[in-house]
Amino acid sequence: MRWCARGDLLALALALPACLGHLGTDEDRARLRTALHMVHAARRLPEDKQAELGTVIGSAALR
Repeated sequence: MRWCARGDLLALALALPACLGHLGTDEDRARLRTALHMVHAARRLPEDKQAELGTVIGSAALR
């Protein structure tokens, strides 16, 4: 992941457990969505990645 290269370990620490534990259940989707919302709310990513994450959060793939 590029997050490691940038040193943004907070974002990685929030999202990685939800990503690794995602098995496709509704509960897993909710956990991942929550983790991504937390990363987005922290506003620790560069602006382009912040915008990209906002798009991902709004996509139907996480619903």
